[in-house]
Amino acid sequence: MKLNLMYASFVTAFLIGAIFGSASLGSNLTALVINDNSEFSISADSQSGTNYYALVEIDEGDNDEDKRVTYINHNFTFSSIGGDSVNWDFDDGNMASGQVTSHQYNAPGVYLVTATSMSTGGIEVATTTVTVHLSGEAEIDNMECECAPTAKDTVIDLIPTSGSLEITGYLLVEHDGSSESCSLRNPLQECHLRVIIQRTQNGNIVSEDVIFDDTFRSNEQVVDFRIEQIDVYQGEGVQIRLETDQLRDWHKPSAKWDVTILDD
Repeated sequence: MKLNLMYASFVTAFLIGAIFGSASLGSNLTALVINDNSEFSISADSQSGTNYYALVEIDEGDNDEDKRVTYINHNFTFSSIGGDSVNWDFDDGNMASGQVTSHQYNAPGVYLVTATSMSTGGIEVATTTVTVHLSGEAEIDNMECECAPTAKDTVIDLIPTSGSLEITGYLLVEHDGSSESCSLRNPLQECHLRVIIQRTQNGNIVSEDVIFDDTFRSNEQVVDFRIEQIDVYQGEGVQIRLETDQLRDWHKPSAKWDVTILDD
């Protein structure tokens, strides 16, 4: 009888322990499920930004001017939600780690940002896309006649990136130099300007479009330009070439333009 009572007590204790043990295990399993199903996401403070580019040619009295270039790149801030140890891939060869990070892109384009979170609950991946546009300006040394002994090419590189894009801007040519004012020229000596949009491939001109070719009698001439949706591939470029056929012309050109990256 005592043996039966002892056996019953043992069975009862075993069952109670099993019940509490199962409850404890169940709570642990529930915690793991919550981690597995947690929502990991990332965001950028802005889905698009604009880099700034400026070029100034310094006249040193010859045809080999000193070029000063300034770059100011847009700074993106990226944040993660629900992640643990987060690693970032910015799609331009650069990487970072942390729940919050920032990054600047050197070139315009569309970039797929990938973040990977690693925790005891597993590995989770989230992505977001950012677009970098370009705003550029250039101030070039005096353009000279093609027929002059000191003639030189006057070319403004619009520095487009690979992809589908649109370029809009304007060109300003201002009277400069020792020759008489443009407004005082006689009809046979009017100032002249030719503006050519050129496409290049590996540095060679493959196509060109003359958008302005005329004379004028004002101290400045503005030429607007717009290159609608074009596809630029690796090794290709777009530039503006300025020419004049008037030997006595001394003009200082400058330009401002925007490169807008278009969605595919």
